[in-house]
Amino acid sequence: MVIADSITNDLDAVNRYIKKLTSHNLSAITQISRHLINSGGKRIRPYLVILTSRMFNVPEEIYVKIAAAIEMYHSASLLHDDVVDNARHRRGNPSANHIWGNKSSVLVGDFLFASSSSIIADAKNNDLLKLFTRVLSLMAEGELVQLKLSRDVRLSQRDYYTIIKKKTAYLISASCESGAIMGRSSGTARLKLRQYGLLLGIAFQLIDDNIDYTSAGRLSGKDKGVDLKEGKITMPMIVALANANRREKAVLKRALSGDNGDRFDSVYGIIEKYRGFEYTKKKAKVFAQNALRLLDGLPQSAELDELKKFTLAVVERKS
Repeated sequence: MVIADSITNDLDAVNRYIKKLTSHNLSAITQISRHLINSGGKRIRPYLVILTSRMFNVPEEIYVKIAAAIEMYHSASLLHDDVVDNARHRRGNPSANHIWGNKSSVLVGDFLFASSSSIIADAKNNDLLKLFTRVLSLMAEGELVQLKLSRDVRLSQRDYYTIIKKKTAYLISASCESGAIMGRSSGTARLKLRQYGLLLGIAFQLIDDNIDYTSAGRLSGKDKGVDLKEGKITMPMIVALANANRREKAVLKRALSGDNGDRFDSVYGIIEKYRGFEYTKKKAKVFAQNALRLLDGLPQSAELDELKKFTLAVVERKS
């Protein structure tokens, strides 16, 4: 069996376990959880848990549960994010809060956080528990920082990186490090995978922020310009704001203020004029290449080769 097939089998096992965990006598828990979890997520975090766990010979029955817990952490954060952002769509479908309301979405998100934490605790691994307790705190901090700086055209690249590290990259980092922790590997391997995952997560989010502008609909599963509508200032916009003339800056500011009208094409043109998308992709490639170098020295395996391929694919993705 080639490794791709065996990873698919493991991901199927993760999905079955998530389905079991979200089968509940309260219909809201089952419906809202399944609506989000089955709506086409990429399962990147479970994928990374599986690969790194197999690199250190962690038993399947252990890493499948941890991979499921991490995916539910991610799903819970999306439920909360959509409420904070008053989002109407998620992955091309009506968002849970739009269908069932904010209160139900928040409470089901809380349920997923609690269920995931219980799985981590049941693993009886203090290092793993400490890792995810810290990551949950960082994710909440990231959301608060983004909320505070929403629509603030003074947002710097430093602010931007703070937000994406806390909201996205630290959970991806933890997904990578968890395999080394469960496999009782050396401190060096843990550190390498922790840093690798952080850089990979930054690269992933940079590309995601490009995709929000450059790809939409069926290809990406995203509505066009969601970040712009929600007043989120991402790297392409930061580049445009730093270089635009007075008239162009006025257009960008009006769009970010919520007065979008039919300005998406104008905003897109300004970003493209100042090579905001090109700059963002170049930055993503730098982070991905630095991440790749951190994999040097880890035990050679088919899983390590797969991880290297995945790292290169992250910056070329269109969805």
